[in-house]
Amino acid sequence: MISTVAVGFDRLLDRMAKSKVAGKTDLLGCNSREINELEQRYGIELPLSYRRYLELMGHRSGRLFTSDHMAVFYSYVLEMTDEVRTRRISPGKELYAGDTRAPESFKLPPDAILIAGRLDAAWQFIRCTDGDDSPVWYFDENEWLIKQSDASVLDWLNCWCGIAEEAIKSGYFLQNPSGTTP
Repeated sequence: MISTVAVGFDRLLDRMAKSKVAGKTDLLGCNSREINELEQRYGIELPLSYRRYLELMGHRSGRLFTSDHMAVFYSYVLEMTDEVRTRRISPGKELYAGDTRAPESFKLPPDAILIAGRLDAAWQFIRCTDGDDSPVWYFDENEWLIKQSDASVLDWLNCWCGIAEEAIKSGYFLQNPSGTTP
């Protein structure tokens, strides 16, 4: 039996190719060693959907995220998760000038992995105990309130595909051929 995650990714990849967001040669995934290291580092088992994202495009995803300053790839996931857990939300840790620390009442779930960051001030995460296709959660340094942003990782990716498609239609990539970087 084919899983709904597999079908969802097949549809997403078809959509990305047809809309010129990314073809197969524009994608670079993580290897199993990298994914295992991530799971071991945080003592979690990744949801199937996020594991598949990493396998397919954990290092490069064409134009999928490049119309905004999004940190979404494997190396960023490690950096953001460590940075937020150890500096932003740990009491007693000294911050650098300009950094904002979460209030003492803010709690990041222990099974959370940060999967996206924008301009080092807003983050999205998944919970690794939320089944095969975890909801995506959001918080920022202005409010430090956790809110659900997408019903699933696949919904999150499809949302970003729509944003990339709009950027292509608007001519954004004609003026910024490489897009933006985090």
